[in-house]
Amino acid sequence: MTAAVASPVDPIAKLGVSYNRLALGTAAESIKKRDITDEEKKAKLFDTSYEPSPEWWSQNQLDYVRPEGEDLLPEGFPAHVNPKTLWDGKILINQPEKWLYKFTPADIQLIEAAHDHFVGLKVHKNEISRATFPIPAESALHAELLNVTEEINHGLGLRVLRGLPVDKWAREKQVIIFAGISAYLGDGERQRQGDKNITHLRDITQLPADIRPAIVVKGQTSGNQVFHTDGAASIVGLITLGVAETGGISQLSSIAAAYNELANNRRDILRTIAQKDWVTRYSPGGRPLVYTLDEGKNVSFAYSRRPFFGFYEADADVPKLAEDKHLALDALHFTAEKFSLDIDLQKGDLEYFNNHTVFHSRTSSEDSDENQRHLLRIYITNRAQEVPAPLVPLFDKVNDKNGPAFDKWPLEAWEDEY
Repeated sequence: MTAAVASPVDPIAKLGVSYNRLALGTAAESIKKRDITDEEKKAKLFDTSYEPSPEWWSQNQLDYVRPEGEDLLPEGFPAHVNPKTLWDGKILINQPEKWLYKFTPADIQLIEAAHDHFVGLKVHKNEISRATFPIPAESALHAELLNVTEEINHGLGLRVLRGLPVDKWAREKQVIIFAGISAYLGDGERQRQGDKNITHLRDITQLPADIRPAIVVKGQTSGNQVFHTDGAASIVGLITLGVAETGGISQLSSIAAAYNELANNRRDILRTIAQKDWVTRYSPGGRPLVYTLDEGKNVSFAYSRRPFFGFYEADADVPKLAEDKHLALDALHFTAEKFSLDIDLQKGDLEYFNNHTVFHSRTSSEDSDENQRHLLRIYITNRAQEVPAPLVPLFDKVNDKNGPAFDKWPLEAWEDEY
């Protein structure tokens, strides 16, 4: 990797000499941070209630006896769903023609030209759009980018685009091209991530606490992700700038497949998930974690584990979750895992998926001096996707153009301003 490719302080293993030059985050300063030992870090990553227990779930499955009488579904929920987003990743992984597109040399030329056009305008990156990052409408690339939205809304719910030469590009160029391509998906509008347009996902646990942002999500660590959805995001987009020495496999799973499995075999879990008393500091009045779509013919989940267990430096004071709810969350993870599409993302890959119809997670990873996992994440609005009625106010708030500004484009995971 050449010096022009990444920020001047890459790789992470050689950051020490540059700490004093970094523009460091301040958004999460209210969260208590401290340096910890490797043993403490391992415990924070893997030895907490945040981690699903395969032994507990396996034993529960063995012990479970389905009621002889009525084993009801939650009121209003279907016995089976059959959208195009119903798939088994263990089968789909052998059918890459259904979800993978490889950029051609002609595509790369058009992308480079669109980047140069945007740079020539000399405007803020908040102005990145289809108009300022032009891809010719008659091109095969333009057709494929429109096809991504079609697949997200009316197909599998996901698409991987492979082959961007990210090693040849400085970080600024990587960011502009990622946002420019993403402008052709959904409504073409970015959703806020706090006060930022993009988020860096890489392991920062080895940085001293006084010069790094608070660690609040698994994406900031080498630990495995648990299957979940991302809050009020519509389309989730990722670009792979670096891959780990080992691990870090991207895992996507059909929400429809997981739902059908539970509806067929563990309706007690569905009844628990559909209760309206899942209380967190983000939903103090409580709400369910599963909802119906399409007049009851389809379903969507909206949940993650952190609000119920805390993680690393976030939500350390959450009350203990009731055992039936804890088991239900473990059941969701292992059911989604059963149908997981495990993708070994390559450097230069773009991955997009529908946050309403696809769960996502990631295996644990290990970095080296030569290879570090590093992804950028973007959220894109997608009004063609139905939002569960109870969640509409939340989505409207997140997407309110008159809300707080989000104009930051950090070039690194430890930067707050740019």
